[in-house]
Amino acid sequence: MRTPRSVRRARHRAAVRPALRGGINATPVTLEPGSWRTIGEWIVTRFGDLGLVLLDAGDVLADGGREISRAEPYVSGMRVWIFRPVPDEPDSPIELSVVADEERFIVVDKPHGMATIPRGSHVAHTVTVAARRQFNDDDLVCAHRLDAETAGLVLLTRKPQWRKPYQTLFERRVVGKTYCAITRDIPGFDTWETVELRLERGYRPLATDVVDGEPNSVTHMRIVARADGLAQWELIPHTGKTHQLRVTLEHVGAPILGDPLYPRLFTKEEEAARAYPLQLHARELSFVDPVDGAERVFASSARLAKAIV
Repeated sequence: MRTPRSVRRARHRAAVRPALRGGINATPVTLEPGSWRTIGEWIVTRFGDLGLVLLDAGDVLADGGREISRAEPYVSGMRVWIFRPVPDEPDSPIELSVVADEERFIVVDKPHGMATIPRGSHVAHTVTVAARRQFNDDDLVCAHRLDAETAGLVLLTRKPQWRKPYQTLFERRVVGKTYCAITRDIPGFDTWETVELRLERGYRPLATDVVDGEPNSVTHMRIVARADGLAQWELIPHTGKTHQLRVTLEHVGAPILGDPLYPRLFTKEEEAARAYPLQLHARELSFVDPVDGAERVFASSARLAKAIV
């Protein structure tokens, strides 16, 4: 029987990509046309003296993981793999709070300020890399994303064959998600209300704005407790727009405490509260397991800094 094309491609990628180091992938670079005679000459032009340090440390590799030397001839179109310096390597190992540790996946409770996947200056201080190191498992991959500022539950799959089934759940938006948020108190929302808005990427960098037009975001929300001028919300997003919960709460007059991107006019007490991280927590995930059909519900026991109940 002929091996499926997707399996052949996966095997090819595994054959050419060097093994991870410390849970981190190498970056592929294709050598552009040029007059360089050796890899050493090219890498100095591209990366300066750091490039020579990487070469001498064995951090520049060919397909399959073979180390490349300074004197290796330059070949236009050749692919090399570079293990770049890690800009955010922690002084001590990061230990994630584990909510579930199962055969096909794990669920961790991500702290505030941690990205889910490596990108830019966020590498070691990400859920993906921290989990790979903590569980000694380089196959771990996040099945979905959570804003760096938001704390809460993240599901990571184990073996490659489990990635698509669980990632598809999130892509199809059939995973139940419940969030907790702390804002200043406002009238209403004592029972469940549904807020539908049109959200589009705004003029501010990284921001999302409410605009006129057909709604493309739906949020089910209510206040579950009030105290000292604050409100604690239970939020269920039925769509997945960027910053949906943060923008929606700001729109109804209750920006989340500690939000650096969507604040309105704060009182002195609220301004002091912004020393806390964003008071938003993804506290529950629920879904029908795509492999065995079991009902899965995972809940966090963590509390926000300004939680009322």
